[in-house]
Amino acid sequence: MGRTKTTDRSALDIYLGALRDHLSIESKAIETALSELPVCEQYPGLCQRMEQDLAMGRSHAREITILLSRHGHPAPVPHETVSSILSTVSGLLHGGETRDVLKNVLAASGYRAHQITSLQMLIVLAGQLGFTQDAATLECLKDEETASTEALESLMPDIVSQYLAAA
Repeated sequence: MGRTKTTDRSALDIYLGALRDHLSIESKAIETALSELPVCEQYPGLCQRMEQDLAMGRSHAREITILLSRHGHPAPVPHETVSSILSTVSGLLHGGETRDVLKNVLAASGYRAHQITSLQMLIVLAGQLGFTQDAATLECLKDEETASTEALESLMPDIVSQYLAAA
């Protein structure tokens, strides 16, 4: 005997929900970057990377908002869509009295992986729905996130050295 869905959702509903969720991810990334920028002043490379990521996050949020609008759905109020996983990640970033740069960079790397995976899922959904323009936009966003992740990874030796020198 098969299961009966309690709520029938179309592929479009799933896609739009995933877009709204990704907008929440971008909004949280922006919020986190704004709160962490003052802390990273003694790490010039990291600070520059965070400023670039902040600009990228704002751009990505605009692009996701455009995609939602294209399908007749305005962007939701951010606090209505932030999921528990984002709250957990945010808690990791803001969790102690002392802001441990190494822990924050590690948490940011995990968060970035979540962003990239979310974009990969959106690309597949857009493709399945025949939204080729959406898929192309999302692919560009994913490529930018991937490049930013690689740039952060390349900064790790300097960040660790600066952290140890300050300890």
